[in-house]
Amino acid sequence: MARHDGVVVFVRHALPGETVEVKLVSLAPGKRSWFAQTIKVISASPHRIEPKCEFFKPDGCGGCDWQHVNPTFQRELKLAVLVEQLERFGQVPNAKEICSINSVEPSDYNWRTRIRLVANEQGKWGFRKTRSHEVQVIDKCLIANNSINDVLKNLPEGNIGEEILIVKSKDETIVYPVEKRTPSAPNAVQEVDGHDFAVAGDGFWQVHPGAASVLSNQIKKLISGLKVDSFADLYAGVGVLAHSLLQEFPQATGFVVEADRNAAQNAKTNLKDFKNVQVVSDRVDRWIRSVKTKFDVVVLDPPRSGAGQNVMQQICAQTLQKIIYIACDPAALARDVLIAKKYGWRLETVVAFDLFPMTHHLESVAVLVHE
Repeated sequence: MARHDGVVVFVRHALPGETVEVKLVSLAPGKRSWFAQTIKVISASPHRIEPKCEFFKPDGCGGCDWQHVNPTFQRELKLAVLVEQLERFGQVPNAKEICSINSVEPSDYNWRTRIRLVANEQGKWGFRKTRSHEVQVIDKCLIANNSINDVLKNLPEGNIGEEILIVKSKDETIVYPVEKRTPSAPNAVQEVDGHDFAVAGDGFWQVHPGAASVLSNQIKKLISGLKVDSFADLYAGVGVLAHSLLQEFPQATGFVVEADRNAAQNAKTNLKDFKNVQVVSDRVDRWIRSVKTKFDVVVLDPPRSGAGQNVMQQICAQTLQKIIYIACDPAALARDVLIAKKYGWRLETVVAFDLFPMTHHLESVAVLVHE
């Protein structure tokens, strides 16, 4: 981030402390922020490395944005962003003391288990360029699983604008068209700590192969020592986190809420061995207004926009022991932490996991307890 005549400039492919030559790619007079692209590095950071990907360039792939950063420093930057957001927007004065970040193997390359491709005018497959609809044609992706790259090499040409997903399942790698889903669409199977989970191939699933296991084990750690008779798993996907809770407390009454019908149906299948679980296909904000149940523990994994005022208010009123909040956006987490604070809850710890190496993204598991 740079500043020019009072305007904030977000500079892609630069690092703090560097002197770089940039090209403005979006300039809006009167606006408080612009976007720029690094063209030349004049004075480099000691944390800068040579990108391994040939498509990581000013007019190249819009996916990875941190291939020029040492992986260890990537995690330092992510932790710093998390702490800053919690201090600034969440009003958490001790954020630095209660936040930490962990790497997850594979921690650099060949980790991504699904990619989305689009065909250009010649039918060649690639990724969108940064802030553009143009296509960067690729023949490999360094952060993708090797089996995905094997499929990519042998893809037939597509129709202009056609989009596909390549998904690494438990035992195979599958190509799915990106189109309106139907209940009959084939499922993929993903394994987490010895348990198989059905998931729609084009439905939500963590893209890092270690993500589901890491998050599940973190949940188990956080509920250890509690007495849990009831819980709610909100924005539950296909029920992976609910499954973790039920492994620890098999007699607990569980409410599993997911708006996506295909995912909710898969959650019913994945949790069929537990008779005391109710899977609800509904929007969380609508469902939570309709129930008066008190929960010992609430786990929520909302979309990037977070849970928001109404959902957080209801969760705070209906939770007895712990709120466990899984967040992919530090700013949304900070906003929701501040909401919870107004209703008598305190942020106890945040453990972040670097589930998106070579990008600025991270996943955080936050714990809120009564003041």
